[in-house]
Amino acid sequence: MFKVSRRFIRVWQRDFTVYRKSWKISFIPPLLEPLFYLTAFAVGLSGLVGNLRYQGVEVSYVQFIAPALIGMSIMYNSFFETTYTSFVRMYYQKTFDAMMATPLSLDEVITGEIVWGRHDP
Repeated sequence: MFKVSRRFIRVWQRDFTVYRKSWKISFIPPLLEPLFYLTAFAVGLSGLVGNLRYQGVEVSYVQFIAPALIGMSIMYNSFFETTYTSFVRMYYQKTFDAMMATPLSLDEVITGEIVWGRHDP
């Protein structure tokens, strides 16, 4: 049976404390990544492709590709942040082993990680 007390907040609090120390690495590169993609495509491919006709309106290649690049960056970064960092905490840092040595239950650890992942910037 799935039983969770309010102790899962300690897992979220631990993740938040770590994030406060490394927010620049976790926040700034994903913010700039779409701009680098747009710059690369604007400089590299825009001259080769030129303008496109989309739904009867002529748009530049950069205007056409920008929404997809921004959406791709958002999905990739959210997936990477919630899967790879969990793997590192599990396999290399043994953070979950340390949490299980405390009075937290497995359900509380999982709930804390899910709550952090849902609100992870």
